[in-house]
Parts: sequence; structure tokens; C-alpha cells
Amino acid sequence: MFLSNGFAAEIVRAYGTGPMTVALDGGAVVANPASLTAVANLVYLDPRQAGYSYDVLDGGPSDDAGCASTVFNEYVDAADWLLGALAFLNAHPTLRGPVYWMGESYAGVRITWLLAYLRGRWDLASYDDPTLAAAIAGQSRGASLRAGQILLEAWLAGGADTLAIAAECTDPIELAAVSATMTTPCVGDDACECTIAHDRSLYDFAFTTEYENALEAQASLAHILPDRAEALLGVPLGSIPLLAASQRALGFKCSPPDDTVPSEDAIVSALGPLPAGQAYFVPYSPLEPGKEAAGVTFDWQTNNAEALAFVDNLRDVPAFLTSGALDLVVPTLALAPALRSAIGDAGVATSPSGITVGTASGLRTIDVYTYATAGHMITMLEPAKLEADIENWLARDGSP
Repeated sequence: MFLSNGFAAEIVRAYGTGPMTVALDGGAVVANPASLTAVANLVYLDPRQAGYSYDVLDGGPSDDAGCASTVFNEYVDAADWLLGALAFLNAHPTLRGPVYWMGESYAGVRITWLLAYLRGRWDLASYDDPTLAAAIAGQSRGASLRAGQILLEAWLAGGADTLAIAAECTDPIELAAVSATMTTPCVGDDACECTIAHDRSLYDFAFTTEYENALEAQASLAHILPDRAEALLGVPLGSIPLLAASQRALGFKCSPPDDTVPSEDAIVSALGPLPAGQAYFVPYSPLEPGKEAAGVTFDWQTNNAEALAFVDNLRDVPAFLTSGALDLVVPTLALAPALRSAIGDAGVATSPSGITVGTASGLRTIDVYTYATAGHMITMLEPAKLEADIENWLARDGSP
């Protein structure tokens, strides 16, 4: 099971998936009784420029050659990430089980495109990558690389999602749910505006923005405080190949840390100082809105190519989808309306347990699992239920 968040694998690695987890109260790294290692080997993969990863070009970057939107977009991000996953599998040939792709939020975009590449549907992305195509053709795992997609509050319908999420903010049922958590009732007819006005988080409207930020900071600290990182990762930071300062002289990150990222003084003391503009760990990448290396609006926010690819992938890749009741960033309730907008009203039907979609191969059902006390970050708030739901879904799917 390959895991990532939208940008770094920061939250899914810190909270509720592996053998160790970050305690919500205080940030200590403690044992996780709901580890997904009960059902799978876990591989956390930081995508390009996020987390610990960094770019290296001969001679260093020049004129934004490594950061411009022409060479840094969602199609390249998915291709880079898939190349990393295939390299890992090639280096560990004894791991022969079916491969599942698990991602939160923007990672739904990444998983959609990498599955399209694995299925040979390059036309859906209008993207060519001979290096990746050769790597896919050279692997021997076949359909086992497309065993399933586990999608946590994931962005799946491109520009149609943008519009449907905005519409969900004005749904009276959503507004009533938000208002019920506030000390004073909502004014107006927009649940998202009410959440912001009450200084609550769109990621989880039961949380104050301050508390939400603190939880995210704890995840970052678990990666950059050497003692916590060793406990979380299972190895000292200094033993990770290519991480130390001596290995990174030609490396660069397009987006330097800002005031949302805790100080790296401790990791710098342990591993050595970095060149100007470098950082050991940055949670986001230049694909995150507001963090772009160039001021661009990406396809995943504006057109429906992803929606069409996601539906086509459903033809032979089963989908597990969460619905966090307190999430206003990518509410799963917006997915069915978004898909209707993209493929037509007749092609989508809903039920309490799923969304049925018409594909070129017939009807396919996206299995939807609801988490009543969680918002965007399911692994953080309902890890035990998530582990049980995934285990049951895998067993039903026939996986060992």
C-alpha cells in the first residue's frame, strides 16, 4: 500500500496508519493500536518537492528550469511519484502482493493519473512520458499494480469538483450541521463563510483554526525533531541516504518554508546546515494553491479531464472512498454532483453506501465509508474505524 497526502506524506505518516502515531495531545510519538500493517506493507512516498524530497539538476536550477509550470504540474507529479513507486518495487522483488494506492485530498489527482498511466490511457491526460512508459512496460506485475484505490477525502472530479464544493457550502443541511457546532448560530446561507467567520477550520468545522494549525505543526515536528522522527520512522535521520547536508549541495526546493512550518534548527544541528533557500522538510509542494513557484492555476482546479479519467479507471480499479462529515475542503457529498456535471445526470446514482457510475464497461460502484466525527483528516481522528473498514473492504475484494 503506497500512501501520500496531497503534498508530503506528512499527515498519513504521522497520524493513525503505521506502527507509531503522533498523540493529538502534546505531539509525542506513541504506539498505534490501529496500524494498517495488520493488513498490508506500507510505503510512504513523498512526491516531488514535498516532505524530505528535493530536486537535483546538474549545476543546480537555472531560470526556474526545475520549477516552472511547464515542467512541474499534476501530470508530471503523478509520473514522478509512480516512477518512485516502481523503483521501490523493483528494488524489493520479494514483495509480490497486490498494490493499492492510498491518498488524501489532492492525492486523488495523483492516483487518478498514475492509474491512467498504468492502464495505458495516456490520451486521457494528453501527456507523453517515454521514460515512465518504458518503466511500466518493463515491470512484470501486470494487473496487480491496479488492485485498488483507497481515497481519503480526495479530489476526483477536476474543475467540476471546484464548482460542486462551492455549491455544497450553500446546502441547507450542511449549514445546519455547521451552525449546530457554533456557540452562536450562523448568519447567512453559506456554511463555509460561517465556518471562517467563527474562526473554525474548513478541514474540520468542529476545530478552531488555531487547534487545526497546531495538529499540522505536530505532524511537521514529528519529521524534523530528530528524536520524534527516529521514533516515527524507525531509523535515525542521519542514517537516511541522501538526506544529510553533504548530499544536498546541488539540491533545491521550489517553495521555501514559511511561517506555517516549525523551525528546522534541531534537524540542522543534527545533519548540518544547508545552502540558502534549502530546507530538509517542507510539507507542501509548488502544486499547492498559494505555494506555486509560478502564478498559475492548474488543470485539476479548472477542467474536467480528471473526472473523465477517474470514471474510466473505475472500469477495472475498485475504489474505497471516505466521507468525513465535518470536512468542507473536499466534502465527499460534492462528488456525485461533480460527476453528474462532468459525465451527465444519467450516469451517476447514489445510495447510503456508495456512488454508482456508468462507465464504458458498465456500472461500477465507488464504496463510500462515513466517518461521523472526522473532517478532512480521517487517519488522525478515526484510525480504528478506518483500519477495520479497509480490512473488510480488502477481504470482500478478495485480496489476501
